[in-house]
Amino acid sequence: MIITHARTHDLTDILDLERTGFDHAEQWSEAAWADELAAPDRYVLARLDRDARVMGVATFSCVADMADLHRVVVRPDARGHGVGASLVRAGLEWAAAVGARRMLLEVRPDNEPAVALYRSLGFAPVSTRRDYYGPGRNALVMLRDLAGDSWDVECA
Repeated sequence: MIITHARTHDLTDILDLERTGFDHAEQWSEAAWADELAAPDRYVLARLDRDARVMGVATFSCVADMADLHRVVVRPDARGHGVGASLVRAGLEWAAAVGARRMLLEVRPDNEPAVALYRSLGFAPVSTRRDYYGPGRNALVMLRDLAGDSWDVECA
């Protein structure tokens, strides 16, 4: 399995993941994903299967010393097999390399597999964002320090 930069030709696979990974109200649109793939300030990674199809995708950004994990979505048949963890680890390495000192993310508190994954990777809950996913659907905000990693370059 290969982790690579996601490209615009991966958009169809990414949209398929989006439909299987999130409730309709929380799905990113084709335009949103196209913008994400084209944005110069985003780091979008894809994990490919042996047929070069996208098994999972994650997108990150960095401003000053804070990196953000915006989205992780994994194909249903690949969940629980380390695909999401490998993408987040690669994003953590990138964030440290570009000078981030911390990474922040939001996750639904009832998404127990995702919360467990983030905890296993060193993220800790720091707050709640009310109605983040819509009325009555809060987000758990989690933070991870990147101390001990390289700080040679600052984020954009």
